Amino acid sequence: MIISDLKKVKPGYYELSIEEKKYLVTEDSVLKYRLFKGYEISQKQLEECLVEDDFSKIKNKAFVYSLKYLKNGYETIRYLEDRGISYIEAKKAVEEIKKEGKLNEQALANGIAAGLARSSNGPYMIRFKLKNRHFDSNVVEEALSSLVEEDILWGKEKLFKKADARYKSLSKIEKDRKMKELLYRHGYESL
Repeated sequence: MIISDLKKVKPGYYELSIEEKKYLVTEDSVLKYRLFKGYEISQKQLEECLVEDDFSKIKNKAFVYSLKYLKNGYETIRYLEDRGISYIEAKKAVEEIKKEGKLNEQALANGIAAGLARSSNGPYMIRFKLKNRHFDSNVVEEALSSLVEEDILWGKEKLFKKADARYKSLSKIEKDRKMKELLYRHGYESL
């Protein structure tokens, strides 16, 4: 079989024409299999290329989703499954992007933890939210230990000022009780 035409249809994707049939393939496949106009390709090579290309598309979808929405491996696998991709293929794709260094769950958890701390969440609430997003326990603990004390104090102070303004009409005892409740609800140990 001879490739009759090859044209770029969108960034990273090409339309491959072989014997009046058209295939959408990634740029990686074009380079790896040397798919150029006039090139002869066997049926076996074409099938191998298309299978590998399908996996490459899944892997790319996983990478884009995890990067764009700051999702970890678990959430990315769930996203791919919701799109009709089998669990085995989704897990394999996520493992590949982790191996390539495109998905670093520890760095992601550290960033999320820092953001939560600055948004007035205490260590207990941060732990809860990270575990709720299915981060591994050691990743969660490492993220908590990597938190900068200033971020925690800044978030706590922000919450304290907001609550102080909200409860200023209450008596001192009632105000202190409400402040403690609020701090506990946000995951802080104490005042």
